[in-house]
Amino acid sequence: MEYASDEERLVAEQAALNYRELKAVMKTAPHGKGMAVMEQAVREKGFEQMRQTLSLLANAHDEAQKKGPTASRVPAEARRTSNAARTNTC
Repeated sequence: MEYASDEERLVAEQAALNYRELKAVMKTAPHGKGMAVMEQAVREKGFEQMRQTLSLLANAHDEAQKKGPTASRVPAEARRTSNAARTNTC
């Protein structure tokens, strides 16, 4: 398989390693607990892989590296208080 960049190759290799780890976890899971054990493994390790992938993408994307104001600002919503909070005179 050909990759467009070193980052793409790295992500593919990480995905293959994750697959192998999950396969090993599945084989060692107690009977009837395979899905629960795999879901736990994904929670423990899968999010780290996703974080690394997002970091690679952000670092590789030129626009993400630019400093300055955002393209468009989003105004904050006015702070609301309840009637009880306004009339409370404790």
